[in-house]
Amino acid sequence: MLLLFYTISFSHPHTFIEVKPIVEINDSKINKMRINWVLDEMTSMLLIMELDTNGNGKFEEDENAFIYENYFLSLSKYDFYMQILNNKKKLSFFPQNFQASIKNGKLIYAFDINKTLEIKELKISFFDKELFVGMMIDKEYITIEGIDSKEVNQLKKQIFGVK
Repeated sequence: MLLLFYTISFSHPHTFIEVKPIVEINDSKINKMRINWVLDEMTSMLLIMELDTNGNGKFEEDENAFIYENYFLSLSKYDFYMQILNNKKKLSFFPQNFQASIKNGKLIYAFDINKTLEIKELKISFFDKELFVGMMIDKEYITIEGIDSKEVNQLKKQIFGVK
């Protein structure tokens, strides 16, 4: 029992990802979300050394395709670390327009969720239970377009659960 306690208590994320969604709202619906994941410096450094095969500091089309096929798509079994609930029902989705890039020495994954979502009973969360990835989302990471600026903080809290 003591061994189990120590194993659980010392489990911690090995990778940290800042989640930065850009949400487009029209007529009380989300029409599109662009999700940006900014990987931590250590993970970025290791992956960039491996994946930027020509060492030019950016991902060419073939490198991006390799990352998509061998790294990103494997996350589908974990729902891409994302859950979308509408009226407490889990909705399916599949990311589109994947692009990997390097900015300020960090690896960035960007992708779209092209799904029309009613915002009334919408909850979107980012988490990982199995691979020791810490998904971090803060109020300032979220951009909401298409609504009055007075409503933005309310929707960030309602949809993403940030304060």
